[in-house]
Amino acid sequence: MKKLDKHQHMSTPAVAARSVGTRVLRSEDPRLLTGRGEFIADIDLPRQLHVAFVRSPVAHARITNIDLSAIRDADGVALAWSGKDVAAFCEGLVGEMAVEGCVPTTMPLLAGDEVLYVGEPVAVVVAESRYAAEDACELIDWDFEELPAVINMDAAAAGGPVANPQLPDNLGLNGGASFGDVSAAFDQAAQIVEGRFYTCRVSAAPMETRGVIADYEWASKTLRLWSNTQMPHYLKYMLTAYLGFPEQSVEVITPDTGGGFGMKAHVYPEEMLLPLLAREVGRPVKWIEDRRENLIAGAHAHEQYVDIAYALDAEGKITGVRTHALGDGGAYHMPPWSMAVEPWCAVVMTPTGIYDVPAAEYTYKAAATNKTPVGAYRGVGYMAGTFARECLADDAARALGMSPFDFRRHNVVREFPWTNPQGIVYQEGSWRQTIDALEEMVDYPAFLHRQAQLREQGRYIGLGLSCFVESSGESSATSLEHGLGDVYHDTATVRLNPNGTANVTIGLSAQGQGLATTMAQMAADTLGIKVEDVSVQTARSTDHAYGSGTIGSRGAVVAGGAVARAADVVREKVRQVAAHMLEAATDDIELVDGLASVKGVSDASVSIADVATAIYFDLDSWPKDFEPSLEATQAYDPSQAMFSNGGHAILVELEAETGFVRFEKIYSVEDCGTVINPNIVEGQIRGGVLQGIGASVFEELAYDESGQILTTTFLDYGLPTMDVAPPFEIHHLETPSSHSASGVKGMGESGLIAAPAAVLNAVNDALSPFGVVLRDLPLTPEKVLDAMSVATTASGPDEGL
Repeated sequence: MKKLDKHQHMSTPAVAARSVGTRVLRSEDPRLLTGRGEFIADIDLPRQLHVAFVRSPVAHARITNIDLSAIRDADGVALAWSGKDVAAFCEGLVGEMAVEGCVPTTMPLLAGDEVLYVGEPVAVVVAESRYAAEDACELIDWDFEELPAVINMDAAAAGGPVANPQLPDNLGLNGGASFGDVSAAFDQAAQIVEGRFYTCRVSAAPMETRGVIADYEWASKTLRLWSNTQMPHYLKYMLTAYLGFPEQSVEVITPDTGGGFGMKAHVYPEEMLLPLLAREVGRPVKWIEDRRENLIAGAHAHEQYVDIAYALDAEGKITGVRTHALGDGGAYHMPPWSMAVEPWCAVVMTPTGIYDVPAAEYTYKAAATNKTPVGAYRGVGYMAGTFARECLADDAARALGMSPFDFRRHNVVREFPWTNPQGIVYQEGSWRQTIDALEEMVDYPAFLHRQAQLREQGRYIGLGLSCFVESSGESSATSLEHGLGDVYHDTATVRLNPNGTANVTIGLSAQGQGLATTMAQMAADTLGIKVEDVSVQTARSTDHAYGSGTIGSRGAVVAGGAVARAADVVREKVRQVAAHMLEAATDDIELVDGLASVKGVSDASVSIADVATAIYFDLDSWPKDFEPSLEATQAYDPSQAMFSNGGHAILVELEAETGFVRFEKIYSVEDCGTVINPNIVEGQIRGGVLQGIGASVFEELAYDESGQILTTTFLDYGLPTMDVAPPFEIHHLETPSSHSASGVKGMGESGLIAAPAAVLNAVNDALSPFGVVLRDLPLTPEKVLDAMSVATTASGPDEGL
């Protein structure tokens, strides 16, 4: 007998796709667009108090004295704590990642003896109003002795002054590996191309800032915590593990959330402090972050250098790749992802990208600095890794006199399954088809002709290409494939009601990605009913379905898999009873368009609603030994790692007088396996690419030499707006996964993963007459103007700026 995959059912019938693949309108939108959403700032509890934080105004200092007596005596103040008050309950949050060379750090809930970055919480105040709390914060009496601020990651990695005493050499991460004969590839190379690429420090800048409400009931020892987190179950675990609240009496509630993008996939000191404060004062407490706090204290992202080199043979094939990533980790490891989340992911997750390279070597480091800790942000690590690989691919194409399409086609993996140098297996993909589709979409010969004509007029346009492959549907298998030991799984509950409608509960929280709609589509097709008859509840409470977190493009894959498995259990119950009612074999019953029908017999059918009613209320309709429950809970964790792929081509024009990068058009190709809902996929692509444009041209969290952050409002921190958003042309390829429900793969991060490389390549293509290549983000007007003013030199493209 054939051995079944642990996630397959025996004799699972084919499911007719009536909803999956169609442009179902988002069910969430009418409520949200008409102002009927309930976000955490909208929630007010009886008798609630308000919380504000005193945050460090200096980057690095030793606290010599702190006196909160004036705060405690202020009108309306119920409580004020410093680090010493909190340490009795929790010494801090340990941050680390189970990868080679990661050194743990402990991040205090409130700073103790030292402050390590501007914005680190030093004291917390609870008062009758937010106004009273913030006014009281001004009354703090404290003295500190400033210490050297470590701001430059290169200097930090080299030794220098210590940024965090827990890391005496400033290295929170240091490791590497080699696969294949890399030395031979470079020793025998006909040509070597190399470069150092910089991705600047940015903020995820979600539309809604962070927020927490805590309510502790002393009589029952029950804690209810509202948080707009992406990981409610992990937060619940941390509350019980670090603070000692009884797990069975803790509920984390996730209201509507206005964007997360990874920033809300961490556990922050504020989330841990508010339960302690609520227990101490015996009243609910509420904290809503303002935008300045968000830019200063919310996790930062992406800042790192990636040094990369390709060994090329005489035919232009890549025979080896060397990559080194150095990340600026900030002051502490931010749990659960740590400083490793950027440099480790950048070089380890896809060291060769889409290219058939036989040998790869990488090293990774994360340096502690006196900046806000770095954490996850959409496309984490993949963006910087893809940025370096794809920009170097364009450098190589120029060096070889090839088009960017031809160089990629010359080196792309052609046959699947394919095993990369690390031993990671890619079961399927449309990597070459992506290149071909993009070239056809942009009409490359016509573009070259237009580019030449415009150059004669003193106008400079450029086309940038970037292709990616992304592990998606973050799972235990994906973790193990990359040498980690993290365990992921999610559950979903599906209930078919007596009138044939269905309720679905999933364990993932929604941040605007349309989970309620796509999960309804998955359930409707499995149950054979209309999508309008399915109601989906995302993870509003940890008392319901379990989830490992809305991270890593997991939603469609993992939640969808759990929904499909649970719905399949219910489906089989319906088929059994329908077969009994129609006097047919269960294997002959199909559920489609609201009917349970006998295959091949046109007039032998009964409505699924009638079958459901019979299961609830009619004993005579049940077959022998039938168990009548129409509710099922199932878990899902993909048994193998899966990979999405795609690419972007971006057309830009450089304004010669201002240096501004004007975006003319974006071409995107996406292969996320079976597309559940094209509208939602295309929305994710548009949003992700525009975030990539922001990270490439507009956004940078800047610091001065003393460690002061200079970008603390949206007047200083530039975000892309719709006036810079160009038209999109999107093409879908579908290479279904061989082992996920309906062949679905994840795609939520793909837009941001590949867009910055396409932007830089487009700008460098436009700059090619000037003989200068840029390699650092952001591409500010000053940098572009400087590049355009540099005379063409014999060094050509290797003259990096």
